[in-house]
Amino acid sequence: MADASEPLLPGEKKAKSINATGAIFAASIATIGSFMFGFNIGFTSPSLPSLEWGTDPVFGDCSEWIQDSNGGYSCKESAQGAFFSAIINFGAMAGAFAGGPIVDSIGRKYSVILSAVPLILGWLWIAIGAGYFGMLAARVATGFGMGLVTISVNVYVTEISPSHLRGALSSMFQLNLTIGILAVYLIGEYLTTSQFVTATMNPTNPPAFKYGQHLECNWRLLSYVGAGISTLMFVGMLFMPESPRYLLLNNRQEEAIKALNFFKGATYNAYAEVESFRKQEEDEYVEEAGEESCASTWLTRGSLIPMGIMLVLHTVQQFSGINAVIFFCQTIFADAGVSNPVVASVTVAIVQVVFTGLLTMGLLDLAGRRVMLTLSLIGMTISCIGMSTAFHLKEVDNAQDWLAFASLLGYIASFSIGTGAIVWVIMGEILPLKIRGLGSSIASGFNWTCSFVVTFMFSIMLTKLKGVGTFLFYAAVCAFGAVFTYVVVPETKGLELEAIEKLFLTRMELIWI
Repeated sequence: MADASEPLLPGEKKAKSINATGAIFAASIATIGSFMFGFNIGFTSPSLPSLEWGTDPVFGDCSEWIQDSNGGYSCKESAQGAFFSAIINFGAMAGAFAGGPIVDSIGRKYSVILSAVPLILGWLWIAIGAGYFGMLAARVATGFGMGLVTISVNVYVTEISPSHLRGALSSMFQLNLTIGILAVYLIGEYLTTSQFVTATMNPTNPPAFKYGQHLECNWRLLSYVGAGISTLMFVGMLFMPESPRYLLLNNRQEEAIKALNFFKGATYNAYAEVESFRKQEEDEYVEEAGEESCASTWLTRGSLIPMGIMLVLHTVQQFSGINAVIFFCQTIFADAGVSNPVVASVTVAIVQVVFTGLLTMGLLDLAGRRVMLTLSLIGMTISCIGMSTAFHLKEVDNAQDWLAFASLLGYIASFSIGTGAIVWVIMGEILPLKIRGLGSSIASGFNWTCSFVVTFMFSIMLTKLKGVGTFLFYAAVCAFGAVFTYVVVPETKGLELEAIEKLFLTRMELIWI
């Protein structure tokens, strides 16, 4: 019987006696980055009304107004505010595409540290509020940090995790993202107070406005909170070891042994794993040289097939309708009798946190990636059909608000248990080590590009297809994703990363059922 402290044969489960305290702690520090990802996404929800109009505005182009329930006013339409919200996508896209070369050149650990720098500087810049164009530059900087986080954190956590915990630790990325969204909503609400506003405080005002009360979020203080949490990640990662696989790939064996003992316990037989890794590398070199000595690493089936799978999964994730559901969230809640937008936003965030935390993290290493992702997409398909039906009934004056409400919560829950988290987990697992950095960069940049296309096309689809056709389209995408996942995506739970690489090198079939 094999010693529990030694790595087993490729494909076998790791012994449960491994002390993964170090890996859990390091993953917790690294995924502060994904917390800031969510914090960044949700920031405009509590802060934008105060940035557009009030006692401390930055934007000055409001052209349409709505009256608040407290008798004050809020800006209904501001092109500057809309651009401030959207420009983060360009920064994230740039960060994602730049992330691959950075991760491969300076390492996984220092890439996570580097991602904190634009986040810290961006949040401080926003807090200072250096004019409209300065705010845009700061928003791009925090977006760049977000894009870099999607690469560096996912690759780092995947490579430091023991195989029997890799699903749970990798899904911490999505869990902390949802917690970050919830946190910025709650902190923003805590920092919101009623302020006395006069006409001289703003470049534009409602017709005949002289003075009145306005609920305002202290967006400057909220930005300082973002800078502080980003600094915590920067400092914490300084004390974490580098990824052992990155160290081995760069022939830094002694450092890799120390890192393995940190992540898997002081009594873990790190020397045996190092030897196993080196033998795997030698075998792959012989196989690749024997098959096609002149082919680059990228042109082998071991690279092309997993890369193709990831591009399809990222396409499905973004074209599944998540942006449309979030867009309609407050309207659907209002139709169901919940008129407070804060309550609507917080409710959705809580559903995401609960289902990501309790189900995804708890079941991913038991049920498996393929099963949970397939079930997630089936649930999203049913929910999108429910949303489409609700829109149809509303068009024929037979509105069933409960159906839209139930479909919304069902969609968010289904997305949270699989599609939101597992696509990122699989990306870190199936991409070979030699292309993991650049491959993750391409896949993540492609994800952000798809996000931009979906957002851009959304209003056009609503005009041409209405709500009925738009959500039927999303249902079709989710249904395709479910079939693709069940048929083409291999199960990776419990497998060492080297064993997963071997799957694509030795298996000729693309069907996994």
